[in-house]
Amino acid sequence: MPSTDAAAITPVDATMVRIMDRGEIREIDYDGAMTRHVGSLWWGTAVGYRAMQAAAEALSIDGLWSRDNLYVVGAHPGPGVRDAIDHVTGVVGRDRYRVVLEADCGMKCNSSMKFEWWVSDGRRTASVKLRKDFVPRAFYELSDRLGTAAETKQDKRQFEIFKVTLSTRIWAAPLARNFNVEVVDRPLAPGELPAEVLRDDYWSDLETRHPEGVSV
Repeated sequence: MPSTDAAAITPVDATMVRIMDRGEIREIDYDGAMTRHVGSLWWGTAVGYRAMQAAAEALSIDGLWSRDNLYVVGAHPGPGVRDAIDHVTGVVGRDRYRVVLEADCGMKCNSSMKFEWWVSDGRRTASVKLRKDFVPRAFYELSDRLGTAAETKQDKRQFEIFKVTLSTRIWAAPLARNFNVEVVDRPLAPGELPAEVLRDDYWSDLETRHPEGVSV
């Protein structure tokens, strides 16, 4: 619901995030993101939404952040993540959302992805990165097995349990404990990639997630 209450401009309040949109304050709740993916993409929806709450705090230091000039780059291809980000920012439908992919990612949840985003408001850019040890290695190994000959009968059920557990944890702890956030006084133009992503070694840390002798 749009709001014009000048006193209610705290960017994050529990499951709510506030953002300016064409001169109005919009109050957006997590329930709206969940209704797109009831019972399926819980983890992607939760982490994408919480990442945008972290961005909201970082970009609202001198006034509530605004949808008007937002541009988002992410390194996670999941539809739950994308839709949660769009629910808050409205960037997808305006062609202001870009995903970078490692060569072996295959547009699905596996170890060849990163929980990292860059949110630019036309003046600054906030990098939002999930804590390195938040997602256990076992989750990546399991996601890599799904849909392959190595998949077991228990894997799909275990994967769903993992996602529910991660979703609960991402809400249980404060944003500052879950995410590393940095803001630089340089915007990204729509379509532009952060310098970090363009480095030859950007994906090199993924090797630590793969079991020895296994490639994905």
